[in-house]
Amino acid sequence: MTQPYHRSVVISGAGDRRDQDIQQQTEILGAAFDDVILYQDQCQRGREDGEVLALLRAGLGNAKRTREISEIHGEFIAIDTAMAKLNAGDLCLILVDQVEEALAHIARRISEG
Repeated sequence: MTQPYHRSVVISGAGDRRDQDIQQQTEILGAAFDDVILYQDQCQRGREDGEVLALLRAGLGNAKRTREISEIHGEFIAIDTAMAKLNAGDLCLILVDQVEEALAHIARRISEG
């Protein structure tokens, strides 16, 4: 019997959004993903250090599926953390902030095998 695949997501939030919008992102994701990796990047867009992470974590308070939550400082470290946990058949959604740089980073990680 095959083990069902594991779903993980890497996400941050834009600090210039409403509190409820930041929180609602992870409320939705908490119903669909087993593992949520929250990251804080350098651009908090007017928010205090850790404020966006706290809102994202609050959205996972009643998560139906999420069983593991990690908080990481740095987008690429969060990507590396998620990719290191992947097994064949797993699904990983990576929501990036620095699009071109993140795509290049992911491509490098895949080519390294």
